Amino acid sequence: WFTFWWAFGIAAFMVINLVFYPTFRDQAAQLNQALAHLPPAAKSLFAGSGTFSISTPEDFLSSRVFYLMLPLLLTILSIIIGSRLISKEENSGTLELLLSRPISRGRLLTAKAAAGTLILAVVSVAALMSGLIIGQLVEINVSVLNIEIATLAAAALSLLFGAISFTITALGRSARAAAAGAAAFTAITSYLIVSLSSVVEWLKWPSAVLPHQYYRPSEILYGNYEWRNVLGLFAFSLILGIVAWWFFRQRDIGV
Repeated sequence: WFTFWWAFGIAAFMVINLVFYPTFRDQAAQLNQALAHLPPAAKSLFAGSGTFSISTPEDFLSSRVFYLMLPLLLTILSIIIGSRLISKEENSGTLELLLSRPISRGRLLTAKAAAGTLILAVVSVAALMSGLIIGQLVEINVSVLNIEIATLAAAALSLLFGAISFTITALGRSARAAAAGAAAFTAITSYLIVSLSSVVEWLKWPSAVLPHQYYRPSEILYGNYEWRNVLGLFAFSLILGIVAWWFFRQRDIGV
């Protein structure tokens, strides 16, 4: 039910945002004129280094869906999952019982991580399918492949923050309380620094090592994206998973 309601909610979000595209398209000139008066910093928070406008379907999708709201929702989901996969067993007192059975800790942790990744994948597919269906109905003429890649990149970005939460939880009970907060802080900091780096010069160097720098949905929707970036996001999630596996194997039962 948790997965179902998240999938339903994310699909509803896509429908609500895209169903009004014809209205935005018909009033694009007036709306872009109003948006032009916004401060550069405000524009960057909704589009980063991309174009904050609704002049084209690509710009509309980037600013309304893919740059902020979709990765934000998926990140919230991913962090919740990552912080609960192990801690739920610990809170209910069943983790020790589970570990006492003939199953390796590595296998248990891998199964937990796979389950969490599957939930995120199901919700992401729900977002993709609803977006494609409504996009066809309201004539958002953007390459289906580019929309698929943009959704995949949003899922990869969100998975990384969930992996941070999952890894911290795997360190032990003392670190468990900080897992969700640390992952959320990292996500918010990454988003703000990378977004504002387009207008604040001294933020460019720290933004180079933050996940949002390699997301770039505007480039994806226009077909100018480097595949290495999304592969890098998945690679870092895998590295964090290996770190979690290593530390979880060293933990004593009840610690």
